[in-house]
Parts: sequence; structure tokens; C-alpha cells
Amino acid sequence: MGSKTISLKDEAYEKLKALKTEDKSFSDVVLEMAEKNKGNFENLKEANIETTVEDLIEARKDEAEQDEKKEELLRRQ
Repeated sequence: MGSKTISLKDEAYEKLKALKTEDKSFSDVVLEMAEKNKGNFENLKEANIETTVEDLIEARKDEAEQDEKKEELLRRQ
């Protein structure tokens, strides 16, 4: 099984850590969350967030590009 390194904001890490128990890895927690929320965008509708799937995809692409730049800078150090 492979693994990936990801960057999280401190707040996101703390929330993820709060969901983790001794018998679960961070991966287990992320997989459980993903399964529970699979295809669930109802929370966006309820919050009156006016965005499209395309907007979300574009925002994620921008974030991914920024993450890649940060990783490259860290690798150079």
C-alpha cells in the first residue's frame, strides 16, 4: 500500500487529530469521513453557499498548484 504526504492548515490538523483514537490512524479517520460524506453536497446548499462544482474544482486546482510550489520550496531546503 502506498502513501502520500499532504499539507494541512493547523486548524484542519487539530480537527482531524480530535477525531483520531488510539486504534485508528489518520488514514482511517480520513477514509471514514470520506465514506460518510461521499457525494454529499447538501451542506453547501443548506449554508446558502452559491458556488458550482466547477468553482470547487477550479479552487482545488489552484490549491494543488500552491501546494506543489510549497513542496518544491521545502525540497530545495
